[in-house]
Amino acid sequence: MKSPINSSRCITIVGPSQSGKTSLMEGILHVCKQIPNKGKVADNNTLSDHLPEEHELKMSISMGISNAQYMDEDFTFIDCPGSSEFINEFLQAIKISDLSIIVIEPIKEKILSLVPYFYYLNKMNIPHILFINKVDNLNFDIKELLGLIQEYSPRPLVIRQIPMREGDKIIGVADVIHERAYTYEKEKPSQTVKIPENLSSTRNEFREKVLEILADFDDALMEKILEDVPTSTEEIYEHLKKDIASNKIVEVLTGSAENGTGIRRLLKTIRHDCPVHEKSVERNGLKIKNDIACVQVFKTNFIPHRGKQSIVRLWSGKLKEGDTLQDNIRLQNLFSLKGKEFVKISKAKAGDIIGLSRIESIKTGDLIFDENKDINKDSDLPIPPQPIYAKAISTIKREDDVKLSESLKDIIETDSSYFIERNTVTQQLLIWGQGEIHLRIAKNKLKNNYNVETKEEKINFAFNETIQASVSNHTTTHKKQSGGAGQYARVVVDVKPLPRGKFFKFEDKIVGGVIPKTYIPSVEKGCKECMQKGPLGFPVTDIQVTLIDGKTHDVDSNSNSFHIAGVKALRETLENCKPILLEPFHIVKFLVPSKDINNIYTLVTSKRGLIKENQQKEGWTGYEILEAEIPGCEIFNLIIDVKSLTEGLGSFEHEFERMKTVQNKELSNSLITKFSSNEKTE
Repeated sequence: MKSPINSSRCITIVGPSQSGKTSLMEGILHVCKQIPNKGKVADNNTLSDHLPEEHELKMSISMGISNAQYMDEDFTFIDCPGSSEFINEFLQAIKISDLSIIVIEPIKEKILSLVPYFYYLNKMNIPHILFINKVDNLNFDIKELLGLIQEYSPRPLVIRQIPMREGDKIIGVADVIHERAYTYEKEKPSQTVKIPENLSSTRNEFREKVLEILADFDDALMEKILEDVPTSTEEIYEHLKKDIASNKIVEVLTGSAENGTGIRRLLKTIRHDCPVHEKSVERNGLKIKNDIACVQVFKTNFIPHRGKQSIVRLWSGKLKEGDTLQDNIRLQNLFSLKGKEFVKISKAKAGDIIGLSRIESIKTGDLIFDENKDINKDSDLPIPPQPIYAKAISTIKREDDVKLSESLKDIIETDSSYFIERNTVTQQLLIWGQGEIHLRIAKNKLKNNYNVETKEEKINFAFNETIQASVSNHTTTHKKQSGGAGQYARVVVDVKPLPRGKFFKFEDKIVGGVIPKTYIPSVEKGCKECMQKGPLGFPVTDIQVTLIDGKTHDVDSNSNSFHIAGVKALRETLENCKPILLEPFHIVKFLVPSKDINNIYTLVTSKRGLIKENQQKEGWTGYEILEAEIPGCEIFNLIIDVKSLTEGLGSFEHEFERMKTVQNKELSNSLITKFSSNEKTE
């Protein structure tokens, strides 16, 4: 019998939406006696999904974390959201985990959704196993299903169980390694029986295939197979354990989370095959000493009436209540995690995942070595995905503006895949995220957790404008008399367009001191002020103003007069320089299933975009990268269309490339009407 492992191990439960991850978490915790009864997502009573938004949406939106024991060994299970809008939760969780369980339904059409999970787990070299869920609800051929999944998995699949059928119903599984089978009883341990004769040859075929796969990674085993030397069950188990720990193979198990079948077999596999936490320490390149405490913050929550809660993994050493890390981080409260419950504990050991309460100096991603004096801020947590969906928001009550700013800082600390932008031109506050639900969650948190009510506004997009023609020898006189010293300034200017990206050039060609040197900077300042809003209502760029002549008054001329003259001179000339709208174009890289690529071609065309190239995405079997050039004003809602056209599997990244003129007058007027609240300058 295997000796118990002293340190705690962390298991992440991942996979596409609706695959049954939360139900599997409930089943695991029920078997581990953490909960007396299993909850259901539909009934809003699961341990993982405890947030109001999760109850409303019937889906996970954040990590559901619970510590548990199975056969006297300590584990932490993390239920990760399946929606791509919350991929940051998945990335942060797997980084600190020792093993991931990918949950999938036995439906051919859903296999493509496994690709992102295979990619990220293999990129980070996280050991993982596959749990085929809901096997009792669907009629499928296990051999065909495995063949289809193998097309998308870079690692060979090793089947551990063959479903046993009685008519259309699955009544148990035949063990591929052991010469035995198990019959299911709902919510009870399975019963050991003989392998049915009709499955014997299939089981032997799968067992030979398992040995062949394992032999690919071990020359001694290959030699035994070639020489027809029998391989013991114990040997096979040790090879499985070794190859899973090194992420060379993917074990495949089956069951039904809802009916509680296959969960004990899954737990026994995890207990035997999951690597110890020291392997994750090595994988993450952490240089630690076993007796020195090393803590990594991988999640931060702000909980009403509780304050800041930091979720950490203790990579080495020990912690106890009252300890001080780095001489200034006092641990007043340590918590074990059980869904939304924080159970106070007095100490923690290496491998544990615990909660720390109200420590303001630490943030997500921080790596804290007790022997150091500085917190390591560069701890190699995954880079959050680029925010790609935006809303303009403002407070309903003006007095909440400051509170809104502080609340958004907290929200970003809990989820770094948000981004806040205050547009310098439109002065609108934009909140960027991963999609419609992601932003709805942020708005709900503002209202429910911080008592800040917000409203959405139409996004006023910040176009630029430039000129197409020149004006020469334009004279502007500013004169104002109000008793006493008045105001007087006359300037003569040439205005012409500059190449794209040159912004602004001011040239002084005054001869003979007709305008004193001290007044000339004021003319330039006035021109720049005028450029903030041109004839079309947007900032002006790429122009040159040349000051060629002027006139002063002995009493009434001053810097302010020439500043106003500069504003007027440019405003008057711009109308006659054929102003034209400039809009930013972005390079957009779509990542979509190959089968949907034609849909994205059509989408790009409908957005006034230009297709540049497309190619296979390395490491993403069945997916392609399509690169296109698309107007920046079309980015805000683009992800909604992409998700709709790719069954939720598509995504994109974007970056600014260049400014382009809008030559079509009708289109220009349409864009101004649609995206601007400004009126033309009179």
